[in-house]
Amino acid sequence: MLLLRKGGRKLEGESPAPNDRQTVRPPVISGAAQPVSSGTKAPSQMQSNTAVPLSGRASASTTVSGVPKLTDLEEAKLEQMRAAQWETKDVLSGVMKRFGAPIRYAFAYGSGVYKQAGYGGASKPMIDVIFAVSHPDHWHALNISQNRSHYSFMGTLGSNAVTFVQEKLGAGVYYNPFVEIDGVMIKYGVVSIDTLSSDLLNWDTLYLAGRMHKPTLTLRRDPLMRITKQVNLTHAVRAALLMLPKNFTSEELFQTIASLSFSGDFRMKIGGENPQKVQNIVEAQMPLFKSRYGSIIEGLSNLEYIGQDLLQQDMSPTARAAMVRKMPNNFYDGLVKQGRKSGIRLPPGLGAEAVNTERLVTVDNISGLATKAIETIVARPALTQSIKGILSSGLTKSFAYMYSKNSKYRSANEQK
Repeated sequence: MLLLRKGGRKLEGESPAPNDRQTVRPPVISGAAQPVSSGTKAPSQMQSNTAVPLSGRASASTTVSGVPKLTDLEEAKLEQMRAAQWETKDVLSGVMKRFGAPIRYAFAYGSGVYKQAGYGGASKPMIDVIFAVSHPDHWHALNISQNRSHYSFMGTLGSNAVTFVQEKLGAGVYYNPFVEIDGVMIKYGVVSIDTLSSDLLNWDTLYLAGRMHKPTLTLRRDPLMRITKQVNLTHAVRAALLMLPKNFTSEELFQTIASLSFSGDFRMKIGGENPQKVQNIVEAQMPLFKSRYGSIIEGLSNLEYIGQDLLQQDMSPTARAAMVRKMPNNFYDGLVKQGRKSGIRLPPGLGAEAVNTERLVTVDNISGLATKAIETIVARPALTQSIKGILSSGLTKSFAYMYSKNSKYRSANEQK
């Protein structure tokens, strides 16, 4: 169940009330999708086929009805990508059968699943997989018994120790990298489904939520995750809008969205990631991004297409303030903190949200404040999760992983 702060969320077309910003908490998980509060948009509502006209924006003669169709070239590329997805999914479905411990929800992501621009095909990248499970301690106990070789020395300490490291350090994910199963090299992460759901809804760390802003391949479905994934993607679009001007291209939108999870990540500063990574992801996966976000863009009343690849957002303070109030509390609190640091007078308390959001969205540097708020969420979990990798992976695998990442960084610099 999605719990809202003040009796439910206002719909996009309604006038914002002073305290209409939501507080979203982890849903109750009981093996089936929970009913959605009447004040909350279900995915079907987010994906409305009717674009709502915006006041003070381009006239109807300059707008595009709904989301423009993909070009013939994009359609052909999307079909190729989907064919490759099915092949990868078939391979990984076989891999998952090697795990006897119950997996509630699973997805694969990264360059091992979706090609990125700027890389050759000389070596096949390791495939990143996430297993969301109901009871991590029980899951690790079963998995250590079945697949002890997947674990570092932590495996000898037992499932309690592994679960402690998973949930108390970093972003709540425990990775086992460089695991070869049936000739497929994977890095699989284990996360509590409660932790995953909370990150998607509340942006606790943006560690997995940020990865899921980019195209992912679902390997095992869960009804509840369909809702939380849509909420997360909608949050991503709204955060990006705060960082963009009135008019922008779809490529600029998707690059901004893709960059969210890298903001504040120390690896981008020390050569632990390809500096062109965001551009490479969006350039190679543009049809997937358009397919992934098309219904969400169409469901937002403050955003519309005015050309094949050109969008326009409502820049009125009322609309933008209402949008901020629908963002996760963690982001809003960070935005207020950054605003106060920059000298904006923002009163405390729940009753001040309407005043605070309207003041924040009218400052010239709202894009910078939003970026810093995201960086604050990402920075610490990204650092501690990487340090945790030494425990979960062991020194040898950790250095091998860091070397492969640094090699991509050097390769990207050589191509400049």
